[in-house]
Amino acid sequence: MITVYLLLSLTISKKAKGKLQQIQRAYLIFITKAYKTVSNEALSAIAGIMPIEQAMQLYKDKRAISRGKPTNAVITDLTYVETPIKNRDIHPKDNYVTVDLSGAEGKASATIYTDGSKTENHVGASVVVLKNFKETHINTARLNSDCTIFQAELYGTSMATIQSQRRSISACAINVDSKAALLSITNKRITHPLATAIREKIINLTFWSRNFTFKF
Repeated sequence: MITVYLLLSLTISKKAKGKLQQIQRAYLIFITKAYKTVSNEALSAIAGIMPIEQAMQLYKDKRAISRGKPTNAVITDLTYVETPIKNRDIHPKDNYVTVDLSGAEGKASATIYTDGSKTENHVGASVVVLKNFKETHINTARLNSDCTIFQAELYGTSMATIQSQRRSISACAINVDSKAALLSITNKRITHPLATAIREKIINLTFWSRNFTFKF
């Protein structure tokens, strides 16, 4: 009960922090089979387990950011964590996007291929536009190394919708190789900012007689 209460609290007293460190130290010594004279920092490093006070602080920061609340995070990139949003200005009857998960390649007056990838040190997304089987546009983007493949795939899909809008393409087949990204776009309850932005753009473009087909 004390642990649960502290996880939900905003501050941790020194006495409670020391007690939690004692509890963690006991099972770290059991895991590592180390001497009792080994420091807490060394035990955490050997076991590969984050110190409990840092884990709690990280939990509180993520919880605050996910709710759009201010945080005292000392990690610079943590302030840029995606905050959940929703499409609030779209009528329920129009709030849908269909995708084809059959695996068949989509063909239209313009065919767009997207991709997102990640290596040990780099994360990127790319988009290729084809018209009459000829490449008319290629665009790549480098993302922050902390981004995930899922984020890269969504960003590539976002680039595809932007290219379709800029080039006034009336019928477009967008081929995406990430099923998770496509399902997040079709889910009207999703709160991921990239997915909701893509969804909103597609629905708005549909009002202007643009025909989009998403293929997996």
